[in-house]
Amino acid sequence: MRNDLKLPPLYKTLLVLALVFGPFFWLAFTEDGQRRTDLALMFLLGKPELNAAVDAFTSALSEAQIRETFPKLAFQCADGTNPFGDRLCAAEIGAFNGIPASSVTLFLVDEGLRAVKVSYRRIYHPWIRDWVEGRVRDSGDLAASDGIAETGDGVATWTVPDGLLIMRDGELAREDDPALFWLSRAALARQAAARAADQAPFN
Repeated sequence: MRNDLKLPPLYKTLLVLALVFGPFFWLAFTEDGQRRTDLALMFLLGKPELNAAVDAFTSALSEAQIRETFPKLAFQCADGTNPFGDRLCAAEIGAFNGIPASSVTLFLVDEGLRAVKVSYRRIYHPWIRDWVEGRVRDSGDLAASDGIAETGDGVATWTVPDGLLIMRDGELAREDDPALFWLSRAALARQAAARAADQAPFN
């Protein structure tokens, strides 16, 4: 009995190629595929993930509380004056809320959190932007009618319960640092006081 359902050799070859190279193409050449590949690589390298609602952070958080909440993050700390405090702690990460990232830095004053910097890979800048806009929109804490306050120098800011979320607006230039900042109201007040002191006339 003749088998009319038998596939010609050429069809088999094309099918095998599609099964093998289809997933590879998706992983290598699509944005979502690249993101999942990067996340898998970070997992294999043992880099921890930071799942944190930085928009809900407050200056009442302490270094000890953050360490307890994120025990897998290997923070390295140093005392010394910085733009947002007198102590900073940094840790390598593999992802930030499901988006490939490289590090998180805490800026503190007397153990109290004042600012956070999340650094990520340049290609994921639009993903971070979408995450921020989604978080702010869902919480209802909008800096303007569309949720974005433009400063005119390529920076976007969003109002959150205790301070601002800040990142570069639009496409990053080569010299731009791909990072998301949370600045507490206390950190903003500290910077304002420092600027006022610098501008004060000499007695």
